Amino acid sequence: MAPYVPHTLFDEIIRVYQLKNDAALARMLKISPANISRFRYGRRPIGASVILAVHDTTNWPIKKIKELLNDGY
Repeated sequence: MAPYVPHTLFDEIIRVYQLKNDAALARMLKISPANISRFRYGRRPIGASVILAVHDTTNWPIKKIKELLNDGY
């Protein structure tokens, strides 16, 4: 199983949507900046609610989101 790398998902959203930083990402996903930091640095796992927030905001398929997380679902 590949390592869990949440920063890949966040970096891709920032790149595609041309966001300035994690604070802009947090606003876009309606998640607190502190939680984005916790997710990014592995202090908190990304659960279904975050995956759904990304899906609802970006309209990306769940499969793509999980592949970017590389979490082996």
